[in-house]
Amino acid sequence: MLAPSAQALPARQHELSLGATSFSFVSYQRPSAAFSALEAAYAWRVAGVGPWSALRLGGGLRTGMPVTATNFPLEGFLQVQLSARIGIWEAALGPELGLSGFARLARRTLLPMQELKPIEDARFGPVYVAFGVAPVRLHFGRVVVSALELQLGTNTASMGSAIRTQLGLVRLGVEL
Repeated sequence: MLAPSAQALPARQHELSLGATSFSFVSYQRPSAAFSALEAAYAWRVAGVGPWSALRLGGGLRTGMPVTATNFPLEGFLQVQLSARIGIWEAALGPELGLSGFARLARRTLLPMQELKPIEDARFGPVYVAFGVAPVRLHFGRVVVSALELQLGTNTASMGSAIRTQLGLVRLGVEL
């Protein structure tokens, strides 16, 4: 059960954040480049108090480098998160749906089967689904600091043909 102090104060419903993250794709034969990205995000808490206050809806944009290893260095995403808060600590988890301009595999292959490259490229698309966890989210008044967010996903063109891994290094947000 939630502590009485956590229920007594209504949660602020809007959060704006900036973060630094690192992600990459890997398929059967080829990886993508490892991307370092900056992200701007917005989250809306469905309710200020009660059980619906644990549900957050949001979205944002990511851009990063190396630019030469991308189709277009921009990514948009939508998130649904469930959170649980105890004191200053609030863990969050949930799915993400995104459209990525970074979705491009490297030219080199891990295996010497050059004839499979066109087949693999055809199965790899820009739309992805992922599931993320943010176990280290801390509230200091209106300021939210998060680190070591982990996300695993796949592209939707052919589920499982490529795996997306992302590590959110740090995120700094403000509740409005």
